[in-house]
Amino acid sequence: MPTVADVARLAGVGAITVSRVVNNTSYVSADKQKRIREAIRKLGYRPNQAARVLKGNRAKMIGLIIPDLADLFFGKCAAAIEEYASSQGYMTLIVSSNRSEELQKNEIVMMMGQNVAGLIVVPSLPSESLRQLSEMEVPIVAFDRPLEGAIADEVVVENLGGAQTAVKHLIEHGHKRIACVGYDKTTYAIGHRILGYTDAMRASRLKPEIYDEVETLEDTVKLVRRWKKSQDRPTAIFSLNNVSTRHLLWALREVDLAIPQDVALIGFDDLELGALLSPPLTVIRQPAANLGVQASKLLFERIAAAKRPEGGFGIKLVLPVEFVIRGSCGCHAIKQGKS
Repeated sequence: MPTVADVARLAGVGAITVSRVVNNTSYVSADKQKRIREAIRKLGYRPNQAARVLKGNRAKMIGLIIPDLADLFFGKCAAAIEEYASSQGYMTLIVSSNRSEELQKNEIVMMMGQNVAGLIVVPSLPSESLRQLSEMEVPIVAFDRPLEGAIADEVVVENLGGAQTAVKHLIEHGHKRIACVGYDKTTYAIGHRILGYTDAMRASRLKPEIYDEVETLEDTVKLVRRWKKSQDRPTAIFSLNNVSTRHLLWALREVDLAIPQDVALIGFDDLELGALLSPPLTVIRQPAANLGVQASKLLFERIAAAKRPEGGFGIKLVLPVEFVIRGSCGCHAIKQGKS
């Protein structure tokens, strides 16, 4: 990649003069500007936007990268982040990575081209571009899952403990065959929920039954149809996220398996109309709005301080989840409690 020094050499000027033109910080003669811009065009030079941010030439904008804009949980987080940023006088540039590392990389490049002051991200996969960005001292906060290989603050929830609470509750109802259903098993959040499920099952000397590649509605219907035909099907299900829960609700109705009479169900994360379903849905509720607010606070603290986390480690916040008991687990009374 061409550098400022390359541009300066071709234009016959000093590197500081190139920087003045690129950043538009002070007067440079028309002749020198012309030579510099021509050199930039010939070399295909792209300014280091991260460095410009560090020099104080920041846009009043932050970037937000989430995996799925259609996911209600991430939508709530995004709304809270946007509201907080607005209260600080900043706009929020929101994009979806669709769980693609390549798309995430392109979005990061685009955002730095917009000269964002900082970035909040739900990392789709380990990303070299994010690691390099953190080394350039651009403030980054990861939420829902850590950012591997990069120095960044992070905000997550008690995934493992929440899953243990849900599964123990099903075991207390007398269930011995409890299926764990979902996808994204390689991510931090889902991986910890699977671990919590497994720990709870093994602590009661029960065999884990994990279906961790059931991503689409079609896949879910096929799985539930197989259960319908089996004489030894699961009597309870722990769903790993709200998308999987929606798919399961549809599939169970499609094959005529009643909740909770034929199969009990607890989902990790609440649905918008979960309390109005028949029966109402028992869930581990994540504090989506608070997750977004806490991530925003950390980011703006870093922007104000204009420095990286000290000691090579960022701040890690773990927020509690809430166990909301309704009817899909087999309970009739509505109770609430924290895990």
